[in-house]
Amino acid sequence: SVSQMNLLTKFLRAFESSCGVYIGGPDEMDQKAVLLHGIADLDGAEEIAPGTGIFRGGLNAAIEGVLEGKYNSLDFRFMVGCHRYKGGQLEREIYDCKHQSVACARALALKQCIQLPKPLWHEVMELCGGELREISRLELLKRDDIQD
Repeated sequence: SVSQMNLLTKFLRAFESSCGVYIGGPDEMDQKAVLLHGIADLDGAEEIAPGTGIFRGGLNAAIEGVLEGKYNSLDFRFMVGCHRYKGGQLEREIYDCKHQSVACARALALKQCIQLPKPLWHEVMELCGGELREISRLELLKRDDIQD
């Protein structure tokens, strides 16, 4: 339709110079991307969980806001795909130490990951300290593309 074409044209203008697109996992890669951001008053957005200050949605308002210069295109993250766990799989993997849940500040959760000196995963692990910091350090030793 014409309105969809207009929206696509505006989207391309708003995000043509820079666009944060992240791959969330192997599942649902054929679905629309999820727009994440930290803008509480963005029309059409909803907080992902109470008190997090992290919001989902509001694409039309995001496009207009970027085109008007109110927001920077990198204030927004487009998440494509996810990792779906079924039947207690995630709980088992946490119990088996394959995953570690951590709490972090909104600013860290929404940190722009483009051209960081080291992957955000390592920064989070280092901030956690203890064994998680050590795991990050050992993983970094395996790489020759990152200076610690």
